[in-house]
Amino acid sequence: MQERHNDRMDDTLRHQIDLAAFPADVQVTHVPGPGIVLRATQGGRGLELQVTPDAQRIYGEGPALSAALAQLKQAAAQGLPDTHPDGSFERLVFIGD
Repeated sequence: MQERHNDRMDDTLRHQIDLAAFPADVQVTHVPGPGIVLRATQGGRGLELQVTPDAQRIYGEGPALSAALAQLKQAAAQGLPDTHPDGSFERLVFIGD
């Protein structure tokens, strides 16, 4: 049952990413991590945004993801940071207050 829930969440998340209308050259993916981690990449640049479980619980999964996607889209419009020398990405964290 958990796998079916994850598939549904992935479909919902993909739909929300599509609705956010990122520029065509910006890829947004869901990557493993605590909570929900979204990664926006463009060439050799990128940024990750982690939505903590507390943020999902306090704000609701939909509103928290919507806010995270809006932040990633804004960062992409301003220019994503370079990838770190070790291949990792800068990460922002959206926490519950």
